[in-house]
Amino acid sequence: MSTFQLQQFAINQSRSGMKICSDSLLFGALIPIEGAKRVLDIGAGTGLLSLMQAQKLNALADLKLDSDSTLEIITAVELTHAAAEEAQQNFENSPWSQQLELIEQDIQSFAAKQQAAYDLIICNPPFFVEQTKTAADKPLRHAARHTDTLSFQDLIHSIDLLLSAAGKVFILLPIRALMDFCQQAAEQGFTLTQQIEIAESREHKAKVALLEFKRSDGRESDTTKRIQRLNKFQQPNVHSDAVQKLLQSFLLRYR
Repeated sequence: MSTFQLQQFAINQSRSGMKICSDSLLFGALIPIEGAKRVLDIGAGTGLLSLMQAQKLNALADLKLDSDSTLEIITAVELTHAAAEEAQQNFENSPWSQQLELIEQDIQSFAAKQQAAYDLIICNPPFFVEQTKTAADKPLRHAARHTDTLSFQDLIHSIDLLLSAAGKVFILLPIRALMDFCQQAAEQGFTLTQQIEIAESREHKAKVALLEFKRSDGRESDTTKRIQRLNKFQQPNVHSDAVQKLLQSFLLRYR
């Protein structure tokens, strides 16, 4: 069994198509969770992102730093059966099982039938379209990385159906996919408000970026977008100060 142990929970990832990586950990840590009552994790995989948000929300509650908001539910939607089973197991083995629910379904069908709105939607979606396909003998990894089952257009449309009027969306994408996704999001009425580009170090180009969107109100322009950069390492095998601060509540090395 392949298990990734964190400070307050563990992730069984022996069957899931995409394993935990530093980008997903940083994405989960960067998402601002304050004030969130209903959270939706699209394409939950192992459940890592949902569990990180549950940990952060409960830490705020313990410190009484977010007393005006009470978490109702974190809903994780996952298409593939193997990943859904693992995520459910990871939820049940965590301290926050009562606040987490797993739905094994494609997000398009879920969005079409769901009546409740979410004030925070998070997603690390498939992104390969025309690039070399993942090997056919790894179907779970293929489903997690390629847009065969979830195109950008379908994802954005589903988000449009599920997001509350004042809700926020956080997406993690490779840099090469940003222009296409942002263009389609703008066409469906979303404004990009923040972009955090993540690079290995100061000397490397960023490969992925966190994107924050909200619904357009007709007044924003591209000039409202905030672009930041986050370097993972300040020297070989030594996280930058910013990354250490982000991950100090999660990784065992910072306990």
